[in-house]
Amino acid sequence: MLKKVQLLAVVILSLASIGVGLALAQEGDPERGAQLYAENCAVCHGADAKGRIGVNLSQDFPSINVDAFLKETISNGVSGSRMPAWSQANGGPLSEQDIADLAAYVAGLAGGDQPVAPAPTFVPQPITPAPGITGDVYAGAIVFAQNCVVCHGEQGRGRIGANLTKNWPSINPSAYVRATVENGIDGSLMPAWLDANGGPLTAADIENVSAFIVSLGQAQPAGTPVSTPAAATGPIGFGAGMAILAIIVVLIGAALVIYYRRA
Repeated sequence: MLKKVQLLAVVILSLASIGVGLALAQEGDPERGAQLYAENCAVCHGADAKGRIGVNLSQDFPSINVDAFLKETISNGVSGSRMPAWSQANGGPLSEQDIADLAAYVAGLAGGDQPVAPAPTFVPQPITPAPGITGDVYAGAIVFAQNCVVCHGEQGRGRIGANLTKNWPSINPSAYVRATVENGIDGSLMPAWLDANGGPLTAADIENVSAFIVSLGQAQPAGTPVSTPAAATGPIGFGAGMAILAIIVVLIGAALVIYYRRA
């Protein structure tokens, strides 16, 4: 009987340690979350988190469990809005630990006393302008880096947004791209960027970034016009962790059954 009690105690302690490990894997680091925010969220929600194209995040959120609410929103996006799903499970670029870190950071923004990490610095590389375009492609590369690369990725090859390195379906590609950037696309995640339409960019900004985007479809020299730091991969995801825990529990249960039958 004593051996059975000792075995059960070992089982309980093992499960408890596994549970603690999984819980710690999902505990958010607000300092790392600040950097992730600067790299992924500031473009829409503003460097001060008070809103830009996205909503003001320096507020109290209507939830009993703010951390869970934020993780759910970041992971799955908001249906019918411009907020995409950021989790890798939903096709986004962020791990569950990334999202936990972001949620921890955003949850601390309500008082407005938590500084936002600076956005990455971008240095344009040599670019070959497309024939017949207007606008400054080098100025456009900076506008792209500051506003578009988060969704459309390095060199416009796609991330959450579409791949922009293509031939545009228009007699006048620059005008087509310019109109898309100015007005957005209804029913999609692409917002209107022109200041006259509620966005943060001037007509000159959009003229320049359109020239850059059209030029992306051409063969470019080695190098990249923009640079986005890769999101660090966090500890094991919650779903994978729970699956491992379930397997361990089953194996332990099977071992106990065999032990009791032999006892």
